[in-house]
Amino acid sequence: MAAKQLEGHPGDRIGDLRTNLGMTKKELSRKTGIDASQITRIENGSLKTISSDYLIKLAKELKTSTDYILGLTTVRVPKSYDISELGLSNEAVKGLVTGAIDIEILNRLLEHKNFPRLMHLIRIYFQDTAARGIMARNQLIDMATASLSDLMKEYPEHRAEAKQDLQFLNAQKVGEHEAEIEKIKNVFLAILRDIKKDIDNGEPPGEAATAAMLQTMRDTLAGQQQEPPSMDDVAAMIAGQIGQFVPMDEETAEQFRQLAKKMMEQAGK
Repeated sequence: MAAKQLEGHPGDRIGDLRTNLGMTKKELSRKTGIDASQITRIENGSLKTISSDYLIKLAKELKTSTDYILGLTTVRVPKSYDISELGLSNEAVKGLVTGAIDIEILNRLLEHKNFPRLMHLIRIYFQDTAARGIMARNQLIDMATASLSDLMKEYPEHRAEAKQDLQFLNAQKVGEHEAEIEKIKNVFLAILRDIKKDIDNGEPPGEAATAAMLQTMRDTLAGQQQEPPSMDDVAAMIAGQIGQFVPMDEETAEQFRQLAKKMMEQAGK
C-alpha cells in the first residue's frame, strides 16, 4: 500500500525548514542560486511545479530529502549523511570501504555499553591526567616511608614493625601509567569476551544506522560528552587510597587532598 502523503504543498515544507534553520529567503537564494522571487513563489504555492534541479538544490541546503519536500515521507533528514559528517580520516574510510577493517567486529565494539568507558580511559591515558595523580600518590608514599625511616632511627626497638610497614608502603607504589594501562586492558578484554559470547550465541549486531537515527542520537547526546576527571577528583582518589592503609580523620584527609592537588599542579607545570 502506498505511503500517505503529507498534507500541504512542497512550499509549506520548504518555508518551515528554512525558518527552522533561521535562514532568510535571500540567504537561501544566495546558497542555491535560485532567484529570491522564485523561492517566494515556491513557498506560497503559486509555482505549481518545481524542477528537479531546484528540488535537489533546496533539499541540500535545507538539510532534508527530496522525498520530504514532496510529501512522500515524514522523515526530514536525508537517508544518508556525507561521510565527512562522521569525522573519519581518509585512511579510516579507506579501511572501511576496502574491507581491511572488519565492519561487523567494529560495529560490535562501538555498540558495547562499556566502549565509551574504554574511550574515556584511553583519553585520560593520553592526557596524562591520572599519571600526574599517580606521581603525587607515589610522592606521598615517599613522604610516609621517610617518616618511618626516621622513626626506625629514633626508636630502634620498633625497627622490625617499621620495616614491615616500609615494605608494605613501597609495595603500594606503581608506575605512572601502570594503573591506567591495567584498567584499559581489563575493560577491553571484558568487551572482547562479551562480543565473542554474542557471536557464539548467534546474536546479530544492531541494524545499520540511518540519518534519522544519527540525528536523534546527536540531539540526545548533545552536550553530554564525558569529561576527564578534575584535579580535585584525582586528589580525592589519592587521599582515599592512602586512607586505606593509613587511617586519617576528615581534617587530615583534607590536608592530604590539598597536598596531592598542589603536587599535581606543580607536576603539570
